[in-house]
Amino acid sequence: MRVLKIIALLLVVCVLSVGGWSYWFIFRDLPSVKELRDIEPTRLSKVLASDGSILGYYPPDGRIVLDGKNIPPLFKQAFVAAEDATFYTHAGLDMKRIFSALVADIRAASYVQGASTITQQVIRSYLLTREKTITRKIRELVLALRIERTLSKEEILNLYLDRIYLGSGAYGIQAASLRYFGKESRDLNLSEISFITGLAPAPARYSPLNDFNASKRRQWYVLQRMVQEGFITETEALDAYKEPLRIIAKDIALFTDEPYVTDYVRTLVTQRFGEEVFSQGITIQTTLSSKLQAAAVRAVRKGLIDLEIRQGEYRGAVKDVTDAAKERIFALQANQITWQGLKEYDLYWAEVVQIAPLIVNIGTRNVEVNKESFAWVNPKGSWNPADVLRQGDLVQLCFTPKGFILSQQPRVQAALVAFDLERSEVVSLVGGSDYAVSQFNRAVSARRQSGSAIKPFLYAAALDKGMTTASIIFDAPITFREEEEEEAWRPKNYEDKFFGPTTLRTGLVLSRNVVTIKILKDIGIGYTLNYLKRFNLDSELPRDLSLALGSGVVTPFNLFKGYAMFATYGFQFDPHLINSIVASDVGPIFTSRTDRVSGIEKPPSDEQTRMLSEQTAYIITNILQEVVQEGTGWRARALKRPIAGKTGTSDNNRDAWFIGFTPGMLCGVWVGYDDMIPLGEHETGSRAASPIFVDFMRVALEDRPVRDFHVPEGVVFARVDLETGALASDDSPKVRFECFKEGTLPPKKESAYHERMLKEVY
Repeated sequence: MRVLKIIALLLVVCVLSVGGWSYWFIFRDLPSVKELRDIEPTRLSKVLASDGSILGYYPPDGRIVLDGKNIPPLFKQAFVAAEDATFYTHAGLDMKRIFSALVADIRAASYVQGASTITQQVIRSYLLTREKTITRKIRELVLALRIERTLSKEEILNLYLDRIYLGSGAYGIQAASLRYFGKESRDLNLSEISFITGLAPAPARYSPLNDFNASKRRQWYVLQRMVQEGFITETEALDAYKEPLRIIAKDIALFTDEPYVTDYVRTLVTQRFGEEVFSQGITIQTTLSSKLQAAAVRAVRKGLIDLEIRQGEYRGAVKDVTDAAKERIFALQANQITWQGLKEYDLYWAEVVQIAPLIVNIGTRNVEVNKESFAWVNPKGSWNPADVLRQGDLVQLCFTPKGFILSQQPRVQAALVAFDLERSEVVSLVGGSDYAVSQFNRAVSARRQSGSAIKPFLYAAALDKGMTTASIIFDAPITFREEEEEEAWRPKNYEDKFFGPTTLRTGLVLSRNVVTIKILKDIGIGYTLNYLKRFNLDSELPRDLSLALGSGVVTPFNLFKGYAMFATYGFQFDPHLINSIVASDVGPIFTSRTDRVSGIEKPPSDEQTRMLSEQTAYIITNILQEVVQEGTGWRARALKRPIAGKTGTSDNNRDAWFIGFTPGMLCGVWVGYDDMIPLGEHETGSRAASPIFVDFMRVALEDRPVRDFHVPEGVVFARVDLETGALASDDSPKVRFECFKEGTLPPKKESAYHERMLKEVY
């Protein structure tokens, strides 16, 4: 008997020990559910265009917590119906679902069916990890019972809807609404709500970007469950299912249609206020025009596609794509075409149905691609589609005003920036061809050779050193040899010819390399480099004569900004992109009228700094007008208004530039490959960049009156003999009206500069 008592006592001690140890191990450091009451709604930061339209949002880590009263009731009904029909009646656990899931898992010898209630999912999202262990599961069950005693059903449901992951970087229904539809959750309809709800069990599998048909099947399941629970009617469900989904989401997880812009805005704001300012729920009003930004994106896309077509570098079709993969691609594409139509210069996938004639299917219909639309693939010979295509291949088509053409995703890149000169505002900014391919913002960060685009600054330096537009420079062969170099440098013009006596104006209008080198040599490299500092190019410039050919490295934004100083008659130009920043609980924390920070503010007009004389700025502008009328910028004549501009092409056509302006608007364009390979034969600034400028400016100028550049005081005009640079006489064979700074008219005989150059050459 005594032994039995001892055994019983030992058993009790063991049970108590195991129980105590289990309780300590399972319940130690168990989180307090009371903390869930203190979760603050997210103060969402956003970026606006100048007209107030939304450019993008900055959800912290993709998570947006709503105030419970702002959660749409229809969202609650959809999630309860689809994910936890007994939510309002169970105590945190659904034993029937647990038993059913256990049986399914045992039969499959794996985890195949979930049994978690909404309450349990809240515990996982906020308090515990998602590891699949017995200990974690027991802790979850205990916390589920506790949370049901601590919080109301509505509070639990609100927590769930604010944190559930719904794919593409979106946590919570508000983030998902912005991510997929660009609208707040309160603005979604039944079709959109049921679609988002359907993502919950497996966001990656049911994502419309991965498998649109799977997401539609889940949407229909959600709608049917809502009918069964009495939340909607069968007719409402059917109508919602048939409605096209206006999905704006792209392959990369973004909460904006203008990622290059919103990234740059974030950088500017962070530099001034720090990253923590975004937690205050700030609204950033930018100067960007939504209309002009759309025009800029379209112009860049068109220009790059046209360039690759001109070069005939077709990289081929996508072969051996499975039927399932094709179905996924065309299902989403058909949905997008249904609600937004075909967009000019967008790319569309197509399956080759027939080779001769070439017929493809874009998911909604068959399209015949005529011979002219794919002849570019082999421009120097006849191309038979059967040589590179077969039935079932996937190709990309570009939709143009003339119909579909065979195309491809461009590898070549571009940047475009446009300024409103009167307001000192950035109205458009494009940092690349496709943010999903590369997030590098070339407009503000690329460092590229300027080519001939640097020349107007050098010619301005020459004017301020005493030369005039009529100064004669001999365009003749010249040789330079450094002592330590074996090979001599013999610069030449683009045309590989020399043109003899050339006026300074003609040297810039026709972008003559030899003329520019001789001007730079005459005025001095040290003087020129010091002069260039006033344009704030923030560039890496060589201290040798290659500076004249644009071997220096600049960023597009700074180069374009430098040109604006000619357009504004010599004033320092500090364009701003941000007009105001307003914090939700504080009010305005920044306005461009009162604050001054580089890249953000616009300085008051009475504080502008003059960097060069009105006369020099106007004379360069006047010459650049002739670049458009008679030189390499001739394509801009299509705008049929006064335009000043300059092309630029770096060594081996690696960079192509065009910067042009009217009295009120400036636009700069750069085109090139990231890996610095040549753009291709004849792809100069005139051919590769200026068409993008023209396409953009057609839209930018359509509502602006035609204005000419005014002539400032201190500028005079006189007839000049183009052969001598002297004032013209009655027998001068070649004469033109030329502009000069007052007091710098040449004599009626050959100028001293001309005589000196004659001696130097002969």
